[in-house]
Amino acid sequence: MIIDGWQVDRLHYADDCAMCEDDPHVPAAFIELTRPDQGRYGIYIPDDGKALSHRALISLFRECPHIWKHRGADRIHQMAADVPMATPYEQAEWSEVVDPFPGAVVFSPGTLRGVDAIDQTQSVGDITIALTTLERYRDGARLRFLIQAPEARKRKQMQVIGLEVTDDRGRSYTTALLDENHDGSRLDGVYAIGPGIPSDAGELSVRIAAIGDPRKESEAAQGPWAFDVQITHALPAHA
Repeated sequence: MIIDGWQVDRLHYADDCAMCEDDPHVPAAFIELTRPDQGRYGIYIPDDGKALSHRALISLFRECPHIWKHRGADRIHQMAADVPMATPYEQAEWSEVVDPFPGAVVFSPGTLRGVDAIDQTQSVGDITIALTTLERYRDGARLRFLIQAPEARKRKQMQVIGLEVTDDRGRSYTTALLDENHDGSRLDGVYAIGPGIPSDAGELSVRIAAIGDPRKESEAAQGPWAFDVQITHALPAHA
């Protein structure tokens, strides 16, 4: 399996990854990734409700015994100590948007700073927008969204118009569409946000002014669809 150019080499899983009585007794996974130009990295993921469902994660590899291994807590923690970790650090200060944006933003395990589950939905008229996750990286972020509209005509013209992202410090972020996929009555998409979100930002305000064809903005469905996204900084590299 390839993720952003990184190949999943091993996935180790423990039902209880606590190492002492004070540790939280939660399942955890340890993923080893390789990439020819960047070497080998490890990612430790406790099942704390903020990351990808472990059941879904394991199901991807259950039929691949050369990758998937069931381990004990001691082995998981030993691997986390031995393998170079994709250790996150938070941007302490507001920085410049990389140029060119978003092409110069590196979305890789080595630059990942944290993932925030959003799972917020708002409906205005007959159009529903859901924000699903915010992936924070060193030089930017990826915001994943879903749009649903019942009418076929509207589905073909479902484009975000007037996306504004600000944080609780009053800073405005640059945005750019990375990807979108139409599937029946819905559209899945990803926006890039820049620059990297600094550690003093506790919340993002995401506002979508309208949905429709940018060339016929007067005919677009008017919002706004507004979301307040909480940010959880300092994702742990290991327990």
